Order: sequence, then C-alpha cells, then structure tokens
Amino acid sequence: MSNSDSKFSVQPPWLEYPGNESFWEGWRQGGGEAWLVNTWFPFWNRLTPEEQRAYLEQYPPPDEDWLL
Repeated sequence: MSNSDSKFSVQPPWLEYPGNESFWEGWRQGGGEAWLVNTWFPFWNRLTPEEQRAYLEQYPPPDEDWLL
C-alpha cells in the first residue's frame, strides 16, 4: 500500500518535516509548532490506541526519540 492509499490522512512529523530531529526548536515556535498544534495533535488524539499502533507500523519513526 502506498502512503497515498493510506487511511491515515496526516503524515507523521518525521515525514512532514524531513531532516528535523524530534528536539528541533521549530517544534516550539513558528511553522512547526503551528502544524503540531493545529494538525498533528488533533489527528493523533482522535486515533484509538489500536489505530495509533497501526499508524506507527505504517510510518515507523526513524529513531526512539520520536516515541517520547
């Protein structure tokens, strides 16, 4: 299944902002923060725990720092 065929409508932060680490200062200011607050968190919080697990299987984080 390609990402465009996914039932998940939002890409994870590591794909939306490639090359930025989980501790990137942009997550706390500017466009990165706005995207997290207005797009990512509402999307993620609507998923059930089972959907969250399936999401992370489809979009595995590049390292453990993203799972904190």
